[in-house]
Amino acid sequence: MKLSQVFFPIFLFLLVSQANSTTDIISQTCKSCAAKSKIFDYNFCVSSLNNSPIALPSPTNISSLALVPMLQALDNATATASTIQQLLILDDDGSFHGACLRDCLELYEDATDRLEEAVRVFITRKELGTVNVMVSAAMESAVTCENGFRERDDGDGDGDGGGGGGEMTWTSPVWSENHKLFEFGQIALCINNMMSASVTTSVSL
Repeated sequence: MKLSQVFFPIFLFLLVSQANSTTDIISQTCKSCAAKSKIFDYNFCVSSLNNSPIALPSPTNISSLALVPMLQALDNATATASTIQQLLILDDDGSFHGACLRDCLELYEDATDRLEEAVRVFITRKELGTVNVMVSAAMESAVTCENGFRERDDGDGDGDGGGGGGEMTWTSPVWSENHKLFEFGQIALCINNMMSASVTTSVSL
C-alpha cells in the first residue's frame, strides 16, 4: 500500500475535525448570546462568524472570534459612509431628507473612528471595557441615524406628510446598513462579555 493511501484518510479526518471544531465553537457562542437577549439574531451571528474577513487560527477560540464582528462592523461603517456620500451628491438640496443624510454621514464617520480604536485597543491591550464603550458608541450612531428618518416634528408644510407638523415617517435609504452595524455590535459585545466573565472566573479561582 502506498504511503499516500495511508496518510490521506488521516489528513482528511484532521481537516474535518478542525472544521467541526470551528463550527461547534461558533454555534455554541451564538447560542449563548441568543439565550441572553430576545433581539439577538442567532442565524445572523452564525453567518457572520463563518464569514470572517480574516484568517482565524484553528481551532478557533473565543478571543479570535471577538475580532471578527468588530472588523465586520468597521467594514460596514466605512462602506456606509461612502454610500451616504454618494447619496448626498444626488440629494443635498437643503431638504429634510438631505439633512438626515448629512447627520448620518457625521455619525458614520464617528462610528468608523470608534471602531478603528476598538480594534486597535483589542489587539494591543485587550482592554475589553474600553473596547465595549467604543463598540456601543458605534451602535448608537446607527440607531441615531435610523431614528432621524423615522420622525419629524418641525411644523412646516413640505414633504410627503402635508402641513401642520406632527410625526412624519420617512424611509431610510441606509436601513439595512444601520441594522447590520447594530447586529455586528451585539455579537462583539456578547463575545467580549463572555471573555470578561471567563477572566473574572479564572481570577476568583
